Amino acid sequence: MGANEDNANHSGRLLVLDDDINVSATICAIADRAGFETQATTKAEEFFQLVMDWQPTHLIVDLVMPEVDGVETLHRLALSGHQGSVIVTSGLGGRVLEAASRAAEENGLRVSGVLPKPFTPAKLRSLLHQEPGDQKPPTATVQYVSPVSADMLATALAQKQLCVHYQPKIECTTEKVVGFESLVRWEHPERGMIFPDQFITLAERHGHIAELTRQVFDMSLAWFAANFLETDLKLAINMSPIVLADAQFPVWIKQACERYGVAPSQITLEITETSSMENPVASLEYLTQFRIKGFNLSIDDFGVGYSSLVQLARLPFSEMKIDKMFVMSASSSIESQKIATAVIGLANALDLNVTAEGVEDDWTLQFLCDLGCTHAQGYHIGRPMAPKLALQWLHDREKRP
Repeated sequence: MGANEDNANHSGRLLVLDDDINVSATICAIADRAGFETQATTKAEEFFQLVMDWQPTHLIVDLVMPEVDGVETLHRLALSGHQGSVIVTSGLGGRVLEAASRAAEENGLRVSGVLPKPFTPAKLRSLLHQEPGDQKPPTATVQYVSPVSADMLATALAQKQLCVHYQPKIECTTEKVVGFESLVRWEHPERGMIFPDQFITLAERHGHIAELTRQVFDMSLAWFAANFLETDLKLAINMSPIVLADAQFPVWIKQACERYGVAPSQITLEITETSSMENPVASLEYLTQFRIKGFNLSIDDFGVGYSSLVQLARLPFSEMKIDKMFVMSASSSIESQKIATAVIGLANALDLNVTAEGVEDDWTLQFLCDLGCTHAQGYHIGRPMAPKLALQWLHDREKRP
């Protein structure tokens, strides 16, 4: 085991599990220069002891080691409830790395990406400073606390502890800002910022999702109405399938828009691919209701479900969003590039706008633009921001030559 903890201003704590001590030393040296505290080990049990005692914010796990099964290590890590950022590395081909990465994500780990060997310092630094998902907390501030409860969430709703952050969305060809996506956050008085992956499912299971959605809509529409009524900008809001299945919700949403003076045509409702395909007959009915009332509809996370192309063609979507898993790995994965190409081609054939989420660099933005992608969002463009910061970001961007 090695350690380096001499930096005064740390970006986080990095723990490396790799059987090659030279590779570990190289990783630690690069991370140290990037402001991280670092430790490395070749032994699985020592690795898990350090995860528990040292509480690293970042982990790098090698898939192939003589005495350690990397896939089993990731599975065990997921069972432990670890919430730090995970980077999967190996000298194996890209398909194997990506398969292991997807399995880790599906088991609940927060995967920042894959690091094929050999790697460049720039690639490693990029992954270390990359958050694993736009709606998840900065990995350098991970807190190891017990899960939130339904009672805590009920109190949060009663005391109006929820807030909304906004992530900008641009047109690919002109890079003109076309709108924002509304992303809910929970400002807990003791735990600080809690992110939606920790409470949305809880809200759905315990009957709080309708009230949560109402509060998000009220905050989002109030902000949008105060700043963008006389503009061409649009606001996207995520919708739970449970709420969408409520026959009264299309009426309530339309009334909320009227109350704030926001035209339904300025609002895009984002629905996940899986939920929209679970009951195609019901989906056709309630999605058509929203379209008749003038709302735009986006099929979110496209490419990770099992859609029937016939059903997709039948449902009245106006936009398709490529899942960020394929976008974020496009610069390093031929497979992801092929999937993005296919999805954009399908969207264009169906006369749908297509938005890529998870755009992290200029190469990816240009690649998607060349394919015919219409819109993009991601950290390369702008992070999710508190209301005032989002307005300042837009003001500063409009002043650029």
